[in-house]
Amino acid sequence: MQRTLLCLLLSFGIGMAVEPVTVTGLSTTTPVTQDRDRATYDWQTRHAEVLARHREIKPDVVIFGDSIIHFWGGEPRAPLAWGAQSWSNCWSGFKVSNLGFGWDRTENVLWRIEHGELDGIKPRVIVIKIGTNNTAVDNRPEDIAAGIEAVCAAAHAKQPDAVILLLGILPRRDEKPPRPGATEKVNALLAARLTGVPWLTLQDFGDAFRAADGMPDTKLFRDDVHINTAGYEILATKIRERLLTLAKASYPPITGAPSR
Repeated sequence: MQRTLLCLLLSFGIGMAVEPVTVTGLSTTTPVTQDRDRATYDWQTRHAEVLARHREIKPDVVIFGDSIIHFWGGEPRAPLAWGAQSWSNCWSGFKVSNLGFGWDRTENVLWRIEHGELDGIKPRVIVIKIGTNNTAVDNRPEDIAAGIEAVCAAAHAKQPDAVILLLGILPRRDEKPPRPGATEKVNALLAARLTGVPWLTLQDFGDAFRAADGMPDTKLFRDDVHINTAGYEILATKIRERLLTLAKASYPPITGAPSR
């Protein structure tokens, strides 16, 4: 996977105000597996569970992510569920698959997309929330943004009729002043590069997780990275508001069984 979303946009004739990102050799855009969270779950087993689920269930919505999504709730079931009620509230009325994998980075989501997690289904909306684990290693904000763009490009190539809802990287409690930190730099790059793409909506909910002084609101976090029950309630409300708007604007009303 060497083409970023920008390359795809240029091939569609959509003008951008910035130069294309060079991605050759970037770790953030080179698909690869991982086993960083093997003490909690088996990465390859979860991938197989996703494929098996999609042979049985054809979801309206899929949400890619890292542990913040993986351990939120839903199916395929995770060994932990930190916000099961808010998950149910968020996705009520939608058939949804949780494609969050603990400790995933952009390059791991790329591998999963290339190896079938969007095959054989027709989701109406693809939600993507990835990148925070790339900030924990020696990845530049420009490289992380390129990786996120590549994930969006891969998802769009697999499902060109779906709307992509891309979420900005959430604040981290381990941010150190002065701002902006790495997460905000990545989000600013994404906003500069992706605004105006017709099949993608970028939404940054970061301010909802910050206190009045601009630093992360510690009352919403269970540790330096993961949000707590109150944080998940905010995330669920924000996503659902945007999801319903996208569904109404882009498709006939979605009906059917509650999320599984």
